Amino acid sequence: MGINVQQMYQEKVIICDDSITNVLVMTEMLNQLMNPLELIALTDSRKVMSYVDESTSLLILDIEMPFYTGYDILMQVRQRFTSEQVSVIVVSGSSEQNSHIKALKVGANDFIKKPYDEYELKLRVMNQLKLIHAFKQQKRSNVQLEKVIQQRTKELEEATECLIMNLANLAEMHDKNTGRHIMRVGKFSGLLARKYGLPEHIVRLVEKAAPMHDIGKLHIPDEILFKPGKLTDEEFEIMKTHVDVVDEFFIDHPSVLIQMAKSIAKHHHEKWDGTGYSEGLRGQSIPIEGRIVCLVDVFDALTTVRPYKPAWPVDDAIGYILAQSGKQFDPNLVAILVDNLNDFLEIKATFDD
Repeated sequence: MGINVQQMYQEKVIICDDSITNVLVMTEMLNQLMNPLELIALTDSRKVMSYVDESTSLLILDIEMPFYTGYDILMQVRQRFTSEQVSVIVVSGSSEQNSHIKALKVGANDFIKKPYDEYELKLRVMNQLKLIHAFKQQKRSNVQLEKVIQQRTKELEEATECLIMNLANLAEMHDKNTGRHIMRVGKFSGLLARKYGLPEHIVRLVEKAAPMHDIGKLHIPDEILFKPGKLTDEEFEIMKTHVDVVDEFFIDHPSVLIQMAKSIAKHHHEKWDGTGYSEGLRGQSIPIEGRIVCLVDVFDALTTVRPYKPAWPVDDAIGYILAQSGKQFDPNLVAILVDNLNDFLEIKATFDD
Protein backbone atom coordinates (compact mmCIF):
# COMPACT_ATOMS: atom_id res chain seq x y z
CA MET A 1 0.00 0.00 0.00
CA GLY A 2 1.66 3.27 -1.10
CA ILE A 3 0.34 5.98 1.23
CA ASN A 4 2.89 8.74 1.81
CA VAL A 5 3.28 9.80 5.43
CA GLN A 6 6.48 11.81 5.31
CA GLN A 7 7.75 13.79 8.30
CA MET A 8 5.61 11.83 10.77
CA TYR A 9 7.18 11.25 14.17
CA GLN A 10 6.68 8.12 16.19
CA GLU A 11 3.13 8.02 17.44
CA LYS A 12 1.65 5.75 20.08
CA VAL A 13 -1.44 3.89 18.83
CA ILE A 14 -3.57 1.57 20.97
CA ILE A 15 -5.85 -0.99 19.33
CA CYS A 16 -8.49 -2.86 21.30
CA ASP A 17 -10.82 -5.49 19.87
CA ASP A 18 -12.02 -8.64 21.62
CA SER A 19 -11.31 -10.57 18.43
CA ILE A 20 -7.64 -11.55 18.21
CA THR A 21 -8.06 -11.99 14.46
CA ASN A 22 -9.27 -8.42 14.04
CA VAL A 23 -6.41 -7.14 16.18
CA LEU A 24 -3.81 -9.04 14.16
CA VAL A 25 -5.26 -7.94 10.83
CA MET A 26 -5.41 -4.30 11.86
CA THR A 27 -1.91 -4.42 13.33
CA GLU A 28 -0.54 -5.84 10.09
CA MET A 29 -2.27 -3.14 8.05
CA LEU A 30 -0.97 -0.31 10.22
CA ASN A 31 2.56 -1.70 10.33
CA GLN A 32 2.60 -1.27 6.55
CA LEU A 33 1.56 2.35 6.96
CA MET A 34 4.72 3.68 8.54
CA ASN A 35 7.76 2.52 10.49
CA PRO A 36 7.87 5.02 13.35
CA LEU A 37 4.64 3.78 14.92
CA GLU A 38 4.37 2.35 18.45
CA LEU A 39 1.49 -0.11 18.31
CA ILE A 40 -0.13 -1.60 21.41
CA ALA A 41 -2.62 -4.37 20.58
CA LEU A 42 -5.13 -5.51 23.22
CA THR A 43 -8.07 -7.91 23.36
CA ASP A 44 -9.07 -7.15 26.97
CA SER A 45 -10.93 -3.85 27.27
CA ARG A 46 -10.14 -3.64 30.99
CA LYS A 47 -6.47 -3.00 30.24
CA VAL A 48 -6.86 -0.09 27.84
CA MET A 49 -6.85 2.80 30.33
CA SER A 50 -3.64 1.57 31.95
CA TYR A 51 -1.85 2.27 28.65
CA VAL A 52 -3.43 5.65 27.88
CA ASP A 53 -1.22 8.63 28.82
CA GLU A 54 0.10 11.94 27.44
CA SER A 55 2.20 10.10 24.86
CA THR A 56 -0.86 8.42 23.34
CA SER A 57 -1.88 9.78 19.95
CA LEU A 58 -4.67 7.46 18.81
CA LEU A 59 -7.04 4.79 20.12
CA ILE A 60 -8.87 2.40 17.81
CA LEU A 61 -11.74 0.83 19.76
CA ASP A 62 -14.24 -1.84 18.87
CA ILE A 63 -17.71 -0.88 20.11
CA GLU A 64 -19.08 -4.31 21.05
CA MET A 65 -16.70 -5.82 23.65
CA PRO A 66 -17.20 -7.63 26.97
CA PHE A 67 -16.42 -5.89 30.30
CA TYR A 68 -16.09 -2.38 28.83
CA THR A 69 -17.66 -1.33 25.54
CA GLY A 70 -15.92 1.10 23.24
CA TYR A 71 -18.35 3.77 24.50
CA ASP A 72 -17.28 3.12 28.12
CA ILE A 73 -13.59 3.47 27.31
CA LEU A 74 -14.23 6.53 25.16
CA MET A 75 -16.00 8.32 28.01
CA GLN A 76 -13.11 7.54 30.36
CA VAL A 77 -10.61 8.86 27.84
CA ARG A 78 -12.56 12.08 27.38
CA GLN A 79 -12.55 12.70 31.10
CA ARG A 80 -8.76 13.01 30.88
CA PHE A 81 -7.96 14.13 27.36
CA THR A 82 -9.56 16.33 24.74
CA SER A 83 -10.09 15.18 21.17
CA GLU A 84 -7.10 17.34 20.16
CA GLN A 85 -4.85 15.56 22.65
CA VAL A 86 -5.89 11.95 22.05
CA SER A 87 -7.78 10.95 18.93
CA VAL A 88 -10.25 8.04 19.01
CA ILE A 89 -11.57 6.00 16.08
CA VAL A 90 -14.40 3.59 16.92
CA VAL A 91 -15.01 0.44 14.89
CA SER A 92 -18.37 -1.34 14.71
CA GLY A 93 -20.06 -4.07 12.72
CA SER A 94 -23.43 -2.41 13.25
CA SER A 95 -24.93 -0.66 10.26
CA GLU A 96 -27.26 1.44 12.38
CA GLN A 97 -26.62 5.13 12.06
CA ASN A 98 -27.49 5.66 15.73
CA SER A 99 -24.30 3.91 16.80
CA HIS A 100 -22.26 6.30 14.62
CA ILE A 101 -23.99 9.34 16.07
CA LYS A 102 -23.67 8.10 19.66
CA ALA A 103 -19.93 7.51 19.22
CA LEU A 104 -19.40 11.01 17.85
CA LYS A 105 -21.50 12.55 20.63
CA VAL A 106 -19.49 10.73 23.29
CA GLY A 107 -16.29 12.14 21.80
CA ALA A 108 -15.06 9.96 18.95
CA ASN A 109 -13.04 11.66 16.24
CA ASP A 110 -14.01 9.19 13.51
CA PHE A 111 -16.01 6.04 12.85
CA ILE A 112 -15.24 2.96 10.73
CA LYS A 113 -17.69 0.17 9.85
CA LYS A 114 -16.75 -3.50 9.71
CA PRO A 115 -15.67 -5.12 7.55
CA TYR A 116 -13.35 -2.20 6.93
CA ASP A 117 -11.56 -1.48 3.73
CA GLU A 118 -7.78 -1.52 4.10
CA TYR A 119 -7.27 1.70 2.20
CA GLU A 120 -10.03 3.48 4.15
CA LEU A 121 -8.59 2.31 7.49
CA LYS A 122 -5.09 3.51 6.64
CA LEU A 123 -6.36 6.81 5.29
CA ARG A 124 -8.48 7.58 8.35
CA VAL A 125 -5.70 6.58 10.75
CA MET A 126 -3.19 8.68 8.82
CA ASN A 127 -5.51 11.71 8.85
CA GLN A 128 -6.04 11.46 12.61
CA LEU A 129 -2.33 11.08 13.28
CA LYS A 130 -1.56 14.09 11.13
CA LEU A 131 -4.09 16.17 13.08
CA ILE A 132 -2.73 15.01 16.43
CA HIS A 133 0.83 15.60 15.27
CA ALA A 134 -0.05 19.12 14.10
CA PHE A 135 -1.72 19.85 17.44
CA LYS A 136 1.31 18.64 19.39
CA GLN A 137 3.66 20.64 17.18
CA GLN A 138 1.52 23.73 17.72
CA LYS A 139 1.52 23.12 21.47
CA ARG A 140 5.31 22.81 21.48
CA SER A 141 5.56 25.99 19.44
CA ASN A 142 3.24 27.76 21.86
CA VAL A 143 5.39 26.67 24.79
CA GLN A 144 8.51 28.00 23.08
CA LEU A 145 6.73 31.22 22.15
CA GLU A 146 5.54 31.64 25.74
CA LYS A 147 9.12 31.24 26.95
CA VAL A 148 10.28 33.92 24.51
CA ILE A 149 7.46 36.25 25.59
CA GLN A 150 8.28 35.70 29.26
CA GLN A 151 11.95 36.47 28.61
CA ARG A 152 11.13 39.61 26.63
CA THR A 153 8.67 40.69 29.33
CA LYS A 154 11.30 40.16 32.00
CA GLU A 155 13.82 42.21 30.02
CA LEU A 156 11.28 45.01 29.55
CA GLU A 157 10.44 45.01 33.26
CA GLU A 158 14.12 45.15 34.18
CA ALA A 159 14.68 48.00 31.74
CA THR A 160 11.69 49.86 33.19
CA GLU A 161 12.96 49.33 36.74
CA CYS A 162 16.35 50.63 35.70
CA LEU A 163 14.76 53.73 34.16
CA ILE A 164 12.63 54.35 37.24
CA MET A 165 15.61 54.06 39.59
CA ASN A 166 17.82 56.25 37.40
CA LEU A 167 15.18 58.97 37.36
CA ALA A 168 14.80 58.68 41.13
CA ASN A 169 18.58 58.95 41.53
CA LEU A 170 18.55 61.99 39.27
CA ALA A 171 16.04 63.65 41.57
CA GLU A 172 18.14 62.70 44.60
CA MET A 173 21.33 64.09 43.02
CA HIS A 174 19.48 67.32 42.32
CA ASP A 175 18.39 67.54 45.95
CA LYS A 176 21.50 66.43 47.84
CA ASN A 177 19.92 67.46 51.14
CA THR A 178 17.67 64.39 51.18
CA GLY A 179 20.55 61.86 51.36
CA ARG A 180 19.35 58.28 50.96
CA HIS A 181 15.76 59.32 51.51
CA ILE A 182 14.46 57.67 48.34
CA MET A 183 15.97 54.31 49.23
CA ARG A 184 14.43 54.39 52.70
CA VAL A 185 11.05 55.47 51.37
CA GLY A 186 11.10 52.56 48.94
CA LYS A 187 11.97 50.02 51.65
CA PHE A 188 9.52 51.57 54.14
CA SER A 189 6.76 51.48 51.54
CA GLY A 190 7.36 47.85 50.71
CA LEU A 191 7.33 46.89 54.38
CA LEU A 192 4.15 48.85 55.13
CA ALA A 193 2.39 47.47 52.03
CA ARG A 194 3.30 43.92 53.06
CA LYS A 195 2.14 44.42 56.65
CA TYR A 196 -1.07 45.98 55.33
CA GLY A 197 -1.73 42.71 53.50
CA LEU A 198 -1.33 43.67 49.86
CA PRO A 199 -0.47 40.82 47.45
CA GLU A 200 3.27 40.29 47.15
CA HIS A 201 3.45 41.31 43.47
CA ILE A 202 1.83 44.65 44.37
CA VAL A 203 4.15 45.03 47.36
CA ARG A 204 7.11 44.74 45.00
CA LEU A 205 5.62 47.32 42.65
CA VAL A 206 5.05 49.79 45.47
CA GLU A 207 8.58 49.30 46.79
CA LYS A 208 10.14 49.80 43.36
CA ALA A 209 7.96 52.78 42.42
CA ALA A 210 7.99 54.68 45.74
CA PRO A 211 11.48 56.21 45.19
CA MET A 212 9.92 58.21 42.35
CA HIS A 213 7.49 60.03 44.64
CA ASP A 214 9.27 63.40 44.42
CA ILE A 215 10.40 63.27 40.78
CA GLY A 216 8.30 66.37 40.14
CA LYS A 217 10.67 68.43 42.28
CA LEU A 218 13.02 68.56 39.31
CA HIS A 219 10.53 71.16 38.07
CA ILE A 220 10.86 73.35 41.18
CA PRO A 221 13.29 76.33 41.09
CA ASP A 222 16.42 75.76 43.18
CA GLU A 223 15.87 78.90 45.26
CA ILE A 224 12.63 77.38 46.55
CA LEU A 225 13.71 73.74 46.69
CA PHE A 226 16.89 74.50 48.67
CA LYS A 227 15.57 77.38 50.77
CA PRO A 228 16.86 76.81 54.33
CA GLY A 229 13.97 78.57 56.02
CA LYS A 230 10.21 78.26 55.94
CA LEU A 231 8.55 78.81 52.56
CA THR A 232 6.22 81.75 52.01
CA ASP A 233 2.64 81.05 51.00
CA GLU A 234 3.49 81.88 47.40
CA GLU A 235 6.56 79.66 47.45
CA PHE A 236 4.59 76.81 48.97
CA GLU A 237 2.03 77.06 46.17
CA ILE A 238 4.87 76.68 43.70
CA MET A 239 6.29 73.74 45.68
CA LYS A 240 2.87 72.03 45.51
CA THR A 241 3.06 72.00 41.72
CA HIS A 242 5.64 69.17 41.88
CA VAL A 243 2.71 66.75 41.92
CA ASP A 244 0.94 68.53 39.07
CA VAL A 245 3.81 68.12 36.64
CA VAL A 246 3.95 64.34 37.05
CA ASP A 247 2.28 63.84 33.67
CA GLU A 248 5.31 65.46 32.07
CA PHE A 249 7.51 62.69 33.47
CA PHE A 250 5.15 59.75 33.02
CA ILE A 251 3.44 59.39 29.68
CA ASP A 252 0.52 56.98 29.49
CA HIS A 253 2.27 53.64 29.30
CA PRO A 254 1.10 50.02 29.72
CA SER A 255 3.91 49.28 32.20
CA VAL A 256 2.27 48.69 35.59
CA LEU A 257 5.45 49.88 37.30
CA ILE A 258 5.28 53.23 35.52
CA GLN A 259 1.56 53.51 36.31
CA MET A 260 2.29 52.78 39.97
CA ALA A 261 5.09 55.37 40.07
CA LYS A 262 2.78 57.94 38.49
CA SER A 263 0.02 57.26 41.01
CA ILE A 264 2.41 57.56 43.95
CA ALA A 265 3.94 60.79 42.64
CA LYS A 266 0.47 62.32 42.19
CA HIS A 267 -1.14 61.17 45.44
CA HIS A 268 1.52 61.08 48.17
CA HIS A 269 0.47 64.53 49.43
CA GLU A 270 -3.23 63.73 49.72
CA LYS A 271 -4.54 63.72 53.31
CA TRP A 272 -6.98 61.34 54.95
CA ASP A 273 -9.34 64.23 55.84
CA GLY A 274 -9.36 65.61 52.29
CA THR A 275 -7.24 68.73 52.92
CA GLY A 276 -4.24 67.54 50.90
CA TYR A 277 -3.24 68.10 47.30
CA SER A 278 -3.33 67.86 44.33
CA GLU A 279 -6.91 66.56 44.04
CA GLY A 280 -8.17 66.89 47.61
CA LEU A 281 -9.10 63.22 47.82
CA ARG A 282 -10.43 61.88 51.12
CA GLY A 283 -10.13 58.59 53.03
CA GLN A 284 -10.38 55.39 51.01
CA SER A 285 -10.69 57.36 47.77
CA ILE A 286 -6.95 58.05 48.04
CA PRO A 287 -5.11 55.18 46.33
CA ILE A 288 -3.53 52.91 48.93
CA GLU A 289 -0.07 53.39 47.40
CA GLY A 290 -0.45 57.16 47.89
CA ARG A 291 -1.52 56.72 51.53
CA ILE A 292 1.43 54.42 52.20
CA VAL A 293 4.07 56.74 50.75
CA CYS A 294 2.46 59.76 52.40
CA LEU A 295 3.02 58.22 55.84
CA VAL A 296 6.53 56.82 55.37
CA ASP A 297 7.70 59.96 53.55
CA VAL A 298 6.76 62.10 56.55
CA PHE A 299 8.18 59.57 59.02
CA ASP A 300 11.54 59.64 57.26
CA ALA A 301 11.52 63.42 56.78
CA LEU A 302 10.82 64.00 60.48
CA THR A 303 13.54 61.67 61.71
CA THR A 304 16.33 62.96 59.42
CA VAL A 305 18.18 66.25 59.16
CA ARG A 306 16.86 68.75 56.61
CA PRO A 307 18.20 72.26 55.76
CA TYR A 308 15.26 73.81 57.61
CA LYS A 309 15.29 71.56 60.74
CA PRO A 310 17.24 69.04 62.80
CA ALA A 311 16.21 65.38 63.01
CA TRP A 312 13.36 64.75 65.42
CA PRO A 313 13.71 62.04 68.05
CA VAL A 314 11.77 58.94 67.01
CA ASP A 315 9.36 59.28 69.95
CA ASP A 316 8.51 62.84 68.93
CA ALA A 317 7.99 61.79 65.32
CA ILE A 318 5.68 58.96 66.37
CA GLY A 319 3.81 61.38 68.65
CA TYR A 320 3.21 63.70 65.69
CA ILE A 321 2.10 60.84 63.46
CA LEU A 322 -0.34 59.57 66.11
CA ALA A 323 -1.74 63.09 66.49
CA GLN A 324 -2.28 63.23 62.71
CA SER A 325 -3.91 59.79 62.51
CA GLY A 326 -7.31 60.23 60.89
CA LYS A 327 -6.32 63.73 59.75
CA GLN A 328 -3.25 63.55 57.55
CA PHE A 329 -2.73 59.80 57.68
CA ASP A 330 -4.75 56.61 57.24
CA PRO A 331 -5.38 55.38 60.84
CA ASN A 332 -4.91 51.72 59.85
CA LEU A 333 -1.50 52.44 58.36
CA VAL A 334 -0.46 54.48 61.39
CA ALA A 335 -1.33 51.55 63.66
CA ILE A 336 0.72 49.17 61.49
CA LEU A 337 3.74 51.48 61.51
CA VAL A 338 3.60 51.90 65.30
CA ASP A 339 3.15 48.17 65.90
CA ASN A 340 6.13 47.37 63.66
CA LEU A 341 8.30 50.37 64.53
CA ASN A 342 11.43 48.29 65.21
CA ASP A 343 11.30 46.88 61.66
CA PHE A 344 11.14 50.41 60.24
CA LEU A 345 14.01 51.57 62.47
CA GLU A 346 16.08 48.61 61.30
CA ILE A 347 15.61 49.71 57.68
CA LYS A 348 16.47 53.29 58.69
CA ALA A 349 19.70 52.13 60.28
CA THR A 350 20.62 49.97 57.28
CA PHE A 351 20.16 52.86 54.83
CA ASP A 352 21.31 55.67 57.08
CA ASP A 353 22.79 58.78 55.47
